[in-house]
Amino acid sequence: MKNNILIILLTFSSLVFGQNLKGNYSGYWASTNWSYIFDGNGNFEYVTAGHFGFTKSKGKYEIKGDTVYLNAKKTGIGTLDVKRRMLIEKDSCIIDLIMRYDYCKSRNSEFLNSNKRNFKFPQTKPENTKSISDLKAVLDSAFTNPKVVDYFHFEEFPERRLIFKPYFELNELNFPNFKIGNKTLGFKTTDLPKFYIEFIEINQSKESIELEFEIKDEGVEFTMIYEIANKEWKLEYERHNEK
Repeated sequence: MKNNILIILLTFSSLVFGQNLKGNYSGYWASTNWSYIFDGNGNFEYVTAGHFGFTKSKGKYEIKGDTVYLNAKKTGIGTLDVKRRMLIEKDSCIIDLIMRYDYCKSRNSEFLNSNKRNFKFPQTKPENTKSISDLKAVLDSAFTNPKVVDYFHFEEFPERRLIFKPYFELNELNFPNFKIGNKTLGFKTTDLPKFYIEFIEINQSKESIELEFEIKDEGVEFTMIYEIANKEWKLEYERHNEK
């Protein structure tokens, strides 16, 4: 009887807290294979092969609820510091909580292409007003940045307006009457003019916000990464290229 109760409790614990990770969870993006190999006893290997580089790092992992915490320290050439959180999807995939790429169990030693999962703002509805206010602060900074403004040419083309094509929850409903600098932002999904802003990707967390967008009719794409420091969002990285 006691054994039966123990089995039931263990089964219930597994259902509530998720099974332990074991096996190779891998994905492919940015011309690189990425693998997280778990031994089921708190140890993991992180292996990369491709454009990013060829590395192999070893560390420890801990599971709390539906999240696995990874920690590995650089020990020499070909190793990396790894400190990140991954969302566990049953026993099949883990998902990077910042980049949103998934890594799933390999089959026949073949890597599976990664997908970007939509599980947080702005890809899903905001859980609080702070996530909106944080994104507002970053958008205001990004689209008043001189390197970006140089492509607006509002004086040369007075008919131009600052218009965003909606991106998931970055829309007029959540950002009504939003002003960037001295311009009131508009949103349009149809009958778009030649000049407007289209977002390729937004990755937002409490610590960082990454924007990738194209300025249409100018043929330029920007990548901008902001990080929070002393309660202010600071631009840490900027890159742009003309098509």
